[in-house]
Amino acid sequence: MTTDCSAVGGLEAVRGSLSHYLRALLGNEVSLFACESSLGQQRTYLSDLGLHLPLHYFSYSGPALRTLYVAAAAHAAAHLAYSTMRFERQSLKPLQLAIIGLLEDARIEALAIQEMPGLRKIWLQFFEPGGRDSNSADVLLFRLSHVLLDPQRVDSNPWVMKAQRWYHASQQEGSNPAVLRELGSVLGNDLGQMRVQFNARSHVIEPVYRDDNLFMWTSETPPEENYINEGGFSGNEQAQQSIDTFDEHVAEDERFRPRESAGATQSAPDNSELPCYPEWDARIGRYREHWCSIIEEKPTACDASALKARVAAHAGLSSQLTRLLHARKLGQPHRLRRQLEGEELELDTLVRAMGDLRSGLLPDMRVHRRRRQQKPDLSILLLLDLSASTNVALSRSTLLSLICEASVLLGVAIADGGDQFAIHGFRSNGRHQVNYLRFKEFGETMDDAVLGRLSGVSGALSTRMGAAIRHASYLMRQCRTAQRLILVLTDGEPHDIDVFDPSLLVWDAARAVDRSTSEGTPVFCVSVDPQAELYLKKIFGPHNYQVIDRITQLPQRLPQLYLRLMA
Repeated sequence: MTTDCSAVGGLEAVRGSLSHYLRALLGNEVSLFACESSLGQQRTYLSDLGLHLPLHYFSYSGPALRTLYVAAAAHAAAHLAYSTMRFERQSLKPLQLAIIGLLEDARIEALAIQEMPGLRKIWLQFFEPGGRDSNSADVLLFRLSHVLLDPQRVDSNPWVMKAQRWYHASQQEGSNPAVLRELGSVLGNDLGQMRVQFNARSHVIEPVYRDDNLFMWTSETPPEENYINEGGFSGNEQAQQSIDTFDEHVAEDERFRPRESAGATQSAPDNSELPCYPEWDARIGRYREHWCSIIEEKPTACDASALKARVAAHAGLSSQLTRLLHARKLGQPHRLRRQLEGEELELDTLVRAMGDLRSGLLPDMRVHRRRRQQKPDLSILLLLDLSASTNVALSRSTLLSLICEASVLLGVAIADGGDQFAIHGFRSNGRHQVNYLRFKEFGETMDDAVLGRLSGVSGALSTRMGAAIRHASYLMRQCRTAQRLILVLTDGEPHDIDVFDPSLLVWDAARAVDRSTSEGTPVFCVSVDPQAELYLKKIFGPHNYQVIDRITQLPQRLPQLYLRLMA
């Protein structure tokens, strides 16, 4: 089959060939269904009706998409052929459930490969050859799946290698699913003793071709979109039961969470008032709703004399910028029509008025037009990256001090020009703690209080850019000006302590920028990272970013760049 299934509808393009493929693997017919709902379900699952496959895998296209459907169908067929027993949940915790499901996946894949060795090559395409360098629970489970599928692979993590040895020892006398429940329980307890964090709410079975493993449990409560009864689609009560049961397991798993530390992801703050935003997960092709919590942090004020002295050293540049922005504020001539007074007569209106007079009607005497200068109406939010990397020392200052200095120069010039201007900043410590600092608000003067807040800030933590842009865009929607702009000032690629693959936050930030732009608030970025073009083009597009190659020139270059941007 050579059809590009991404071009003609995903599953629908390969449904026929998959049916034949499953018949060849199992020797009988398997019914195929599409699983897509308003909840964004994108995982393969098995039910008494047959095999349910996603209608689309949004992160794949072309031949890779077709291979993914084949891999998913082959894995499901292995379950149908070799998963001969159901496991009891009883008092198992979410982490133990995940490990037992992983071990059963490895067992049935090994049996399928004995019959058809070519399946190993198909499934290995969905593991990164270089592996993943992280010791989070999700990554350790993924690494264990990799070594169990590839006998030539060696992992450096002691827990992964121990789990591999114990699994093979448990299967030496023949394939035995019964021992996997106890083995998974022990391995889960080991991770708990190691204080490795496992978040059951965010855990996604990987790699992407594997199903949700609900089929293998006796206490299965399928998601809403999986449940079908004689009366058609229903299942709201069943879905709610599944959620309630899930929450109970999450509560039980709390004792396995690591102690809070500066280097660990913290659990969600117990505060329902915190603004929460979704985050795009490119691996599964959907948003994780209510994923990132914004904590608005009050900046600490310090003595602003050093910052004022550095700004004063650029007095000539500041005066020049003020003049240029004032000239811009004069704007372009705007013609006002149908005026009672003016410099010129409007011919069309005058002819209409004369016609009314000759017809005995009262004419409209607004027959003049005049010109006036149209003043631009703009609100701009300068969003500062306050991550730990901005503390890098330069010849006579730090990068963060230059960022604050440039912000003040730009802010003074914009304020003198009459536009609205605000300065905010962000840093993050995992998705539950995206700190958002507000140094200057719209309408607030650039006084000593603002300078004191900027002087007191220090770089810390990480850079979850997408969440910060979403919150900034929300705040900008409250501005009632004709034009709005978010100007992001950063020094590096988005990253955070609970995300092992930085590209995930790059694609999430790109989604946030697209959404903000579509809502009327474009986002432009200025970066001092010499390698920034590798990821800025993905986030902001080819024309909406600028890289400043000489960091020390930031206070001069940023206001000049703003002038070109406004032009």
